[in-house]
Amino acid sequence: RNEVEEALREIMKEQKPPLEMSNHQISKVLQLHSALDQRIGCVIFGEPGTGKTTAWRSLKTALGKCGMLVDCHILNPKSMYREELFGTFNADTREWTDGVLTNVARKATKAEENTHHWIICDGDIDPNWIEQLNSVLDDNKLLTLPNGERLAFGPN
Repeated sequence: RNEVEEALREIMKEQKPPLEMSNHQISKVLQLHSALDQRIGCVIFGEPGTGKTTAWRSLKTALGKCGMLVDCHILNPKSMYREELFGTFNADTREWTDGVLTNVARKATKAEENTHHWIICDGDIDPNWIEQLNSVLDDNKLLTLPNGERLAFGPN
């Protein structure tokens, strides 16, 4: 953890313009790191402009300096219909078409374990899509698709 904190302080100085290095902000980023070490996912809440994006981007960069690869997949679930997000099943042809989130989730579940994948749902939380993610965030680590298929998430 000290290595991550040192890397975090370095990258905050290196950014143009440099970020203000407050102990409170560093503490919040380290809390995010700790939460991601313990859980498969977490939610960062806050008003616009309060540093949520800066926190995860700073952590990603700091982890990179420490040798950990992090691949980010950023999407805004409220910018698309549920079918575009999770996928659709055509009852006539019996064909499944992945949605944006499903496609990203497949990539993350098939990736090498030495690369961490962060699926970042940026935007307002909406019950229409967050309910579907409950099983991923609990201890089951499964994303159940509308077609009944289950994607199991690993430690990365």
